[in-house]
Amino acid sequence: MKKWRFLGIDDSFDETKCCVVGCVTCEGYVEGFMYAEIEIDGLDATEKIVGMLKKSKFGKQIKCIFLPGITLGGFNLVDIQKVYEETETPVVVVMRRKPDMEEFDSAMRNLENYSIRKRIAERAGEIRKAGKLYIQTAGLSFDEARELVGAATLRGNMPEPVRIAHLVASAIIHGESRGKA
Repeated sequence: MKKWRFLGIDDSFDETKCCVVGCVTCEGYVEGFMYAEIEIDGLDATEKIVGMLKKSKFGKQIKCIFLPGITLGGFNLVDIQKVYEETETPVVVVMRRKPDMEEFDSAMRNLENYSIRKRIAERAGEIRKAGKLYIQTAGLSFDEARELVGAATLRGNMPEPVRIAHLVASAIIHGESRGKA
């Protein structure tokens, strides 16, 4: 079987800073990390993720990017279609719970650039149930996404690179890891 490298991305933030950590794994082994900072409730998450991947030595080797939602740093939305278009790397959003889109939309209305955020959220596409997770995809089919989620998950439900990225990001901001990815 071919070895696949996965990139899991997660964030952590406080009142002043938001860090985004990317964890590269291959067959469950950590091979490397990426790091960026984004604006809390900003609109730079997409460009920072694309930049991280394009600058990385792993960039062309990544089979799939996993995100734990389309928002980082509060409401800094990731345009998963644009990430796919600019990197040619498929993106799978994995969530433990299906978001309440009416509540999500209502919260976005309180921020600047609502129409831009709304368009990014709509471009993320349909949220579909996949086992115990809910997923959105860019650059691959639902069935392919389910297969990759399974291949990247060692135990529990969350792909291992997302889980590790979460642990590292929260330790950077809070001094120790906390919460679940």
